[in-house]
Amino acid sequence: MNFLGLDIGGAFIKYALLPAKGKAVRGIVPFELWKQPEKLAAALKPLKPKKPYAAAITMTGELCDCFKNRRDGVRHIVDAAQQAFGSVAVYGVNGGLLSPERAVRRHREVASANWPLVPRRLSLLAKNFLMVDIGSTTIDLTPVRDGRIVNRGLADYARVRNGELLYTGSLRTPLPAVAAALTIGGKKTPVAAETFCIMADVHLLLKNIRPSDYVCPTPDGGPKTARGAARRLARVLLADDGDIGITALVAAAREAADAQRAQVVAAARRFNLPVIVVGTGAFILEPAFAAGTLTRHPLAAAQEVARLDPSLALAWLLASDY
Repeated sequence: MNFLGLDIGGAFIKYALLPAKGKAVRGIVPFELWKQPEKLAAALKPLKPKKPYAAAITMTGELCDCFKNRRDGVRHIVDAAQQAFGSVAVYGVNGGLLSPERAVRRHREVASANWPLVPRRLSLLAKNFLMVDIGSTTIDLTPVRDGRIVNRGLADYARVRNGELLYTGSLRTPLPAVAAALTIGGKKTPVAAETFCIMADVHLLLKNIRPSDYVCPTPDGGPKTARGAARRLARVLLADDGDIGITALVAAAREAADAQRAQVVAAARRFNLPVIVVGTGAFILEPAFAAGTLTRHPLAAAQEVARLDPSLALAWLLASDY
């Protein structure tokens, strides 16, 4: 039997396939759900294994504003998954797998419920830690004490109010959401409240990511290159390409990256726990560990921990139920 776990978000579909023999097969499919919700089933069908399998989904895409509310979003995503895979289980925030019918009836249990999957898996190996999962769009901060998740909130609204969900990420976050002004020529310069530049441009310019890691669309449809990123950064400062030298732009990018890191560090320090960081944006916290402003949990050194994401944890959970 093959076990397929899928994490269906608003901008990406992440999947992990545990084959009967061999290593897990993992991938990410860019898919802007809010633009084309009717094409979700078609986007999922190519991920269907050819050999006998069981499939389970978790989601955050129900938050997309193409849906009237979370109930409608959950129903749409579950229906699309059923069209693609036939029988499918749905992960609930309390740790269980629900039938499609039950998931739609109890939509609040499955809406944006992907965040406990990785810390629950790691709680089998460590008892006290803060799980920091840095994605392209958001950051989940999940405290585990005595082997139990001790979040004050379970749904997004409660988690964001309690500092357990940050709406900032390594790629899709608009730069103005991170810094209201950047220093150019020794003078603080306000940035335009427009999506001219995103954090993917900042991190590409700083070589924190490679062009191949820039898996979301660029704001201007331009190239995913250092020059393209520099042009977009200049634009958010209302300057034309070439108006600001590359040295100044790189320094401004570093200032923006530092501001984002400071936000995450401040949120993490509130929990007073050693940190395990995973996700595509895990690099954001590396300077904080080097400087000693955060303490890294020893378990974080394990290679399999760094590779964990909700889709893989879900595939393992599904396999354990068989």
